[in-house]
Amino acid sequence: MAMEARRRVRPPFKACRVCHALVPKEATRCPYCGSTDLTEEWEGLVVLIKPEESSITDKLPFEAKRPGRYALIVS
Repeated sequence: MAMEARRRVRPPFKACRVCHALVPKEATRCPYCGSTDLTEEWEGLVVLIKPEESSITDKLPFEAKRPGRYALIVS
């Protein structure tokens, strides 16, 4: 039985290198912080509904003040 090579599927998002927010691939500017430093090289995903009440927010390697999708690791 031959093993098939796994293809890495890219999600339809780019990550902001400044605030880690995930934005649509078509975006040229982060709607959260205004940065234009966006990348498709990111890993991990966390969705915050109420960041001000979340216990996970304190453990993240970035500051998340708004609800949304965030990348855990940004290259």
